[in-house]
Amino acid sequence: MAPVSIAIIGLHGSLGKPTLDAINSGVFDDKLKFPIKALTRNDNNPSTDKIEYIKTEINSETIDSISSALSGVDVIVELITPNPELFTALEKVAEKVKPKLYIPSQFGSDIDDVRKLIPGFLTVKTQHTENLRNLGIKTVDIVTNYFAQPGSFLYEFVTHIGIDPATNSVVQIGSLDTKSPFTRVEDIGKVVLAVATTPIDKLPNKLKVKSGSVTYKEFIERYESSHNVVLTIKEKLTTEEAKKQLDERLKESGGFNFKDFTFYLHVAGALGLEYDGKDNELINPNESIWKWQKY
Repeated sequence: MAPVSIAIIGLHGSLGKPTLDAINSGVFDDKLKFPIKALTRNDNNPSTDKIEYIKTEINSETIDSISSALSGVDVIVELITPNPELFTALEKVAEKVKPKLYIPSQFGSDIDDVRKLIPGFLTVKTQHTENLRNLGIKTVDIVTNYFAQPGSFLYEFVTHIGIDPATNSVVQIGSLDTKSPFTRVEDIGKVVLAVATTPIDKLPNKLKVKSGSVTYKEFIERYESSHNVVLTIKEKLTTEEAKKQLDERLKESGGFNFKDFTFYLHVAGALGLEYDGKDNELINPNESIWKWQKY
């Protein structure tokens, strides 16, 4: 397979640095066509032989200039936060550039699975993917479930797994032996490049990858150990009781409400978001490209 040219949109969110680190790691050098094009609003990013920074806003007025800058690019990787106006502008860019592959900002839980519990959950993301596919562009959603990052996700940011750092307490839903997949952000950066450099005819429309799976008991024990605290169980709910609370909140709010986002993730995870690791093997067979990180 010939080296692949890539454009990355969105450098300053949770996955921007891990993806840039993956580019600079050398692991994918023989599969990438340099320089990678990286769109940014920041003036302080000097281009290198591997990364060409393109300063731009993303709006209706910059569609043509962005499309011109990305002309001929094989793969567009999108790492932005969900925003309907940005998505609309980037769909128009995609229509003009016509990349062979588009990787949208779909990282996180499997939206289709969560929406079985929570109608309307992140509809803006699924509509974006549908719009891209309607343009005839191969679009691959990457499911990672919970992000993990020391000092951040699943280590300090833990309300979505039922832990309240302010009171050193836990809301338990169902069994603490329930497993939930996680993906370290540095692995996600490598996943992005692995997917981008995999022959398109081998890629499904959705990939579900993970660094591993951890029980809620292990989440709690890790937090207790790293923070030198003992967490008390503040409330214990059966999965049926949690589902009832979820339905009541949805009814009160008139549907999906972003202020309840971490509650949604906790309930969905406790009710079961586990999946196998077969897609790991598609993009990183037998860990031959890199070793998955541990929690």
